[in-house]
Amino acid sequence: MVALGDVSYGPDVYKMVVAGFSCKTVAVFYIISMLLLCLHLSHGVSSVFQTLGLRNERWRGRLDVLALAYAWIVALGFISIPLAVLTGVLK
Repeated sequence: MVALGDVSYGPDVYKMVVAGFSCKTVAVFYIISMLLLCLHLSHGVSSVFQTLGLRNERWRGRLDVLALAYAWIVALGFISIPLAVLTGVLK
């Protein structure tokens, strides 16, 4: 920990993220994990509507598309970090 005057700074998280995702094995494992999370999240969001009684035959297709879109947005957001490190955008 570095102390500058009265302010203390912890570890440099940015450097830790770049160092961790610089290893291709770690980055690929993380990306695969996020894709699996996408599947799980899509099912979970869709099930929330069913649990609340808001899912019926009329809305089923639309809610499934909404759940899938939400899951992909989350997954792609998280996947963008290791991809940025692997491609050299983050150094």
